[in-house]
Amino acid sequence: MRFGGGRSARRRRGLVAGTALAVLAAVGLTLGVPLLRDRSQHRLERRADREVTATAQRTRSLLLAEPAAREADLRFAADTVDGVEVLSAAAGVAEVRLVFRVRVAKTAASVFGWQRAESSACFAQSVRPGVAPAPLERLPCPG
Repeated sequence: MRFGGGRSARRRRGLVAGTALAVLAAVGLTLGVPLLRDRSQHRLERRADREVTATAQRTRSLLLAEPAAREADLRFAADTVDGVEVLSAAAGVAEVRLVFRVRVAKTAASVFGWQRAESSACFAQSVRPGVAPAPLERLPCPG
């Protein structure tokens, strides 16, 4: 008589080890996939936020390119930038203050299907002729 069993005992140990490995892999996938999806979505949202800031800077450059322009011309220049909506334009004594909203929607393919991120922010830029340019202000967006 053999000690430790024959083929059936080896087969049983192999099945137990294989089952344990399959269970560990299933648990790992169950826990890992949502974490990877969240990380991928977060990265896409950060890219959308960076693009909002870049679009606002591009709009600022357009506005400051014509410091002596009238309010209507500045409003038109800001409206030509894709994703920019002018909320208000107020002409003061020595400056024109534009408040505008920038909206960006990013879509990306990933292992988990299509992911979408939207971002928006409001900014104000004062344009003064002949004076050093004012900084771009980030404002809370109106409801």
